[in-house]
Amino acid sequence: MGLVTLPAGIEPEARHRACWYGRRTPHLPTELSIHTIEDGELLYCAHPMLFPIVGYDFATRNCESCDYFKARRSTPAR
Repeated sequence: MGLVTLPAGIEPEARHRACWYGRRTPHLPTELSIHTIEDGELLYCAHPMLFPIVGYDFATRNCESCDYFKARRSTPAR
């Protein structure tokens, strides 16, 4: 069971992909001013303390210094 380790200064989208709370949805909001879209999908944070408040409006540009970052496993648990 390995964990993802990230160097300082990594791109927010890469950090979002490596975070256990990082999620994607094909449902795009009508206003795209603060959102991050990658490969046609909206990236958002599903942290249980943040998601009910900010919902899909969490910009992954904020992921770089996020205190709630939790690395996802690099290999599936068996």
